Amino acid sequence: MTKVGLLDLAAIKKNTPMAAVLGHYDLEIKSQSGDQAMIHSPFYEDKTPSCSVNLTRGIFQCFGCGEKGNVLEFIGLMEDLPDDNRREYKAALKALEITGEDATQYQKDKSTQKPSSKAKKGKTPRTKPQATETAEKPSEPPPETAETQPAKKSNDPIDVSLVLDHEHPFLGERGVTPDVAEAFGIGHCRTGIMKNRIAIPIHNPDGELVAYTGRWADEGERPEKEPRYKVPKGYAKSIELWNLHRAIEFNKPYVVVVEGVWSTIRLHQAGIPAVSLLGTSVSETQAGRLVETGFRHAVPTQWTNPLRNGLSRNRSLNRSSIIEDLTAVPEHKKPARWRAFSCWLGS
Repeated sequence: MTKVGLLDLAAIKKNTPMAAVLGHYDLEIKSQSGDQAMIHSPFYEDKTPSCSVNLTRGIFQCFGCGEKGNVLEFIGLMEDLPDDNRREYKAALKALEITGEDATQYQKDKSTQKPSSKAKKGKTPRTKPQATETAEKPSEPPPETAETQPAKKSNDPIDVSLVLDHEHPFLGERGVTPDVAEAFGIGHCRTGIMKNRIAIPIHNPDGELVAYTGRWADEGERPEKEPRYKVPKGYAKSIELWNLHRAIEFNKPYVVVVEGVWSTIRLHQAGIPAVSLLGTSVSETQAGRLVETGFRHAVPTQWTNPLRNGLSRNRSLNRSSIIEDLTAVPEHKKPARWRAFSCWLGS
């Protein structure tokens, strides 16, 4: 087992795009002027966008409830992390999960830390174990996460069957009919691990079930301690692309890369191979999987920095021309934020 050790929290904070965080929590930008954007505050029932977000500086301020801070503090609030001296560390780990980055590149070498002793010559300093321990905790890993498994290369298949309601109003509001929900294995779960959530099955490229993710169905009744999205413990989100196993079956040279599930379903029904990131950023592993499964073009529906940077990590990816097939997609089948760009997946 590999010990994570100290992390450079300042570097993680600097390299975590606020746009990626907003996308991860399904928070839509309602208006934008330059780097400044407005969203509905996720911290209270906000009917008018009252939370200001600076996408470049990674800071936010809600004018309705008063919450404000940096991107890690935003994550801490969204995850309802305990307000203690480990909160920033845990938020940083979540930030790495969102961006798909490896924690080891942010490790600090303990030997470079300056000694904190103020001992005078010839005298033995008095130690205060409790005070010293408290001072170091913000950058030390919490006991339960100090040792982690090496980065996973795949998610293990699971044998789980959920009883789901394919006629839940949440699905109807998003244009997903009961027969479509059943075909994609999506539905409302009344009991078990995904209780009160819309359960969404995730498969690997071979079509094997590897996890369920759950979206809270009734936002107005969501308890404070319940996250909007739930992912099972141990599942590596940065490995999979939702709907990839179905997109392969189209046997096309291109695939559309979408942020959310509902847009992916609409495109799939229109005969266009599409995959969902279940977020806004692309990991190196995800980009590699597109190449491995035979796709020659990847077409993101929104050319954001996290998408561009993620796809560009794969050396086979270069920008190319718009694919004409996509211009024929009916308007009602297109994702809400449609922008036709493409990347060439070289051989």
